[in-house]
Amino acid sequence: MQVFSHSKEEQGKRSGSKLLIVHLNGVHEKALNHLSPRVSFHANLNISELMSVVCWLHDLGKYTSYFQTYLLNPEKAEQHLKAHSNLGAHTAFNYFYSNPEMSLLAFYLIKMHHSNLINIDLVLFPDNASTRIQEPEIFHKQKSALASLEELKNQLKGFEESQIELTTPKELHNLYKKNLRKQTSIGHYFITNYLFSLLIEADKLDASDTIPYTPENLPFSAVDDRFGKPIFPNLELQKMSQNELRNYVRLEVVSNIDRDDILEKRIFTLAAPTGIGKTMTSLDFVLRLRAKIAKEEHFLPQIIYGLPFINIIEQSLNEYEKTLGKGKIMGHYQYADIFGKEDEGRNELSDEETSYSQKQMSWDTWQKDVVITSFVQLFETLIGNRNKLLKKFRHFADSIIILDEVQTLAIEKLPLIGAALFYSAKFLNARILIMTATQPKIFELMARELNVEIDNHKLEPFNILANDKAVFNCFNRTKIIPLIADKLESDGFLRLFESYWTFGKSCLVVVNKVSRSIDIFEALKEHLETYEGVRLFYLSTNITPIERQLRIQEIKEGLKEKSCILVSTQVVEAGVDLDFDMGFRDLGPIDSIVQVAGRINRENSGVRKGSPLYIVDFGDCQKIYGVATDIKSRKALAEKEIEEKDYKQMVETYFDEVSDNNMANFSFSQEIFEAMQNLKYAFPSSSPNKHRTVSDFKIIEESHKGVSVFVESPNDVGATDARIAFQSLLLGQLDKATFDKNFKRDFNQRIIAVPSYLDRANELKKDENLSDDILWIQQHDFDYYYDQFTGFKRNKEALNQAISF
Repeated sequence: MQVFSHSKEEQGKRSGSKLLIVHLNGVHEKALNHLSPRVSFHANLNISELMSVVCWLHDLGKYTSYFQTYLLNPEKAEQHLKAHSNLGAHTAFNYFYSNPEMSLLAFYLIKMHHSNLINIDLVLFPDNASTRIQEPEIFHKQKSALASLEELKNQLKGFEESQIELTTPKELHNLYKKNLRKQTSIGHYFITNYLFSLLIEADKLDASDTIPYTPENLPFSAVDDRFGKPIFPNLELQKMSQNELRNYVRLEVVSNIDRDDILEKRIFTLAAPTGIGKTMTSLDFVLRLRAKIAKEEHFLPQIIYGLPFINIIEQSLNEYEKTLGKGKIMGHYQYADIFGKEDEGRNELSDEETSYSQKQMSWDTWQKDVVITSFVQLFETLIGNRNKLLKKFRHFADSIIILDEVQTLAIEKLPLIGAALFYSAKFLNARILIMTATQPKIFELMARELNVEIDNHKLEPFNILANDKAVFNCFNRTKIIPLIADKLESDGFLRLFESYWTFGKSCLVVVNKVSRSIDIFEALKEHLETYEGVRLFYLSTNITPIERQLRIQEIKEGLKEKSCILVSTQVVEAGVDLDFDMGFRDLGPIDSIVQVAGRINRENSGVRKGSPLYIVDFGDCQKIYGVATDIKSRKALAEKEIEEKDYKQMVETYFDEVSDNNMANFSFSQEIFEAMQNLKYAFPSSSPNKHRTVSDFKIIEESHKGVSVFVESPNDVGATDARIAFQSLLLGQLDKATFDKNFKRDFNQRIIAVPSYLDRANELKKDENLSDDILWIQQHDFDYYYDQFTGFKRNKEALNQAISF
């Protein structure tokens, strides 16, 4: 009798589409091929043998007649008997019985391979008594329904049918308490997630017949090929032009490749002023590092580039494609995670199979030499329990990870993020480059708050721009001028603006809240009506992503005319390549203020030397960022003027003070790190337990309930086409692969998130909506709900809400 792993339906009839032994062999081959010989955990585990056995046995339950009935005649399937992970889990446990640690891990990996990870002790000993009572009967029925296993015995050396025996939950849990619970460490988290990732990625790649990518050489001189080989400026640093400084920094950074010990290093840092060309400098460095690794260590690392915001991701993706071409680069991010919720909240055991498209699998498993992704995707894979995300976890092994704009991460999470990166380097052989204009002390906080010691010189952070302080001292493009003695409202700001702004100068105004930004925009629009030729722009998350992209291009054109004023929220702070003559910034974190200064006199014009950034106070800092930030930012801004050469020291002092134990609460980092050490991934949804687990980690906290709104403007054909396609998808008239390929991007680019308390948001909920999760501004209601300049219309009361979006 033929035994299948998967089936397909053609002309109303189901038939087997892949033999089970072929699938098991495919999973085994893919997982073992991807298992790196350079990962390092501890000597008691033979991870190659463990992975091999797990791959061969993970679908053992598919050999039962119950599962084969489910494949070919699903309407006749007995739901509780078609489940297939339990037989393999117990068999793998018995296979490794002489090594308790390997036996327990094998059991856990197989048992969970269709689920989000939950606490290991709850998998070994379920808290549901009925599950424990029913398990023996189900197990023995499945065992008696197994087909011949001779083909599997021929593949897996040492496998005997006598190993297919049930071990009681009590025995499993006692073995865990005796051999694993007291010994679990952060290493167990990394080995569990790494092996789980290898298994589920291989399983889904093979199920969808997706061919894994083969790493290829990338031209190490690609940056030189595009921009020309930089010439070392034979000048004192202080006398160099902006372009000469860019060349100098790139040459200094790249010169590290010639160090005898460069391949021993695992963690690199690069702190350099805004506008110095960090994106291309870092790419030049990692391409040459990758080539050297290939030559001397004989493998090709994947490059994973993490960024915080969509606009920066798209900008960086564009620059990378111009440098390397499109074929070897993937941009993996989403405007709104509305299509990726299939495993949200599924903290339960599951055996459900899902169909996978090849395109989706390539996308979800990072099948490219270079991946540019979001901090959400990167860090919630690195610190996470979700099956959907963990498929990518194994890609961190042997990779080169670039992290840009890390100052945007919440300071309370920095110790945890630092530890996750440190152990990725230690256990997974990842090389990590952390770069920013304002370098927070990630690893110092890790050591202080989590008691993680850097015990190997190879793991000590290495600065690839040794004289960064001298480079910072070369710049005097801007100065920060605090005007925070009094709190302002809109009319007070207009008077201040009129006093400091000169007609003909471009100006950037950045505030902390969307509602505030709209209020200031409207006030300025009325105020500037008498000024001929002044172009006023608005930018925030209150307008659609596609409109933001178009606005940025319009603003760049407006800046050429030198009569452009932009009112914005924090979306303009990092990575947006704009250059104003002057600016105003609402009081906020010092690193954010410095980022705004980076949008002023960005090109280091001599005639604009010392361009001012005025700091004002609308009273929103404490509401958005907390008391500590408000207090320490005011202290940092105590001087009448701060010149650019002093920014670096100001930011470092600010981070030292704001991360003081008395000012910042690091309990979140401490509790999640402890959960990682103890394999506490998640409690089942029904559990009343409130202890923090790995699943509680999120890069962006949903502290205020927002709603997703699809905006369909009257003349936007792309919006209409994408909306119709989405409705067809929901009705089953369009398959997901076609939607993803042709419409998903356009659909996401018309979505905004708005606070649910807004009057018009509540009105919109009563209208026809696209889905339970997505509200819809229809063409005939467009002007009622949406302003062509400032986006979703808000009531004045929104000004008093402590919410930034």
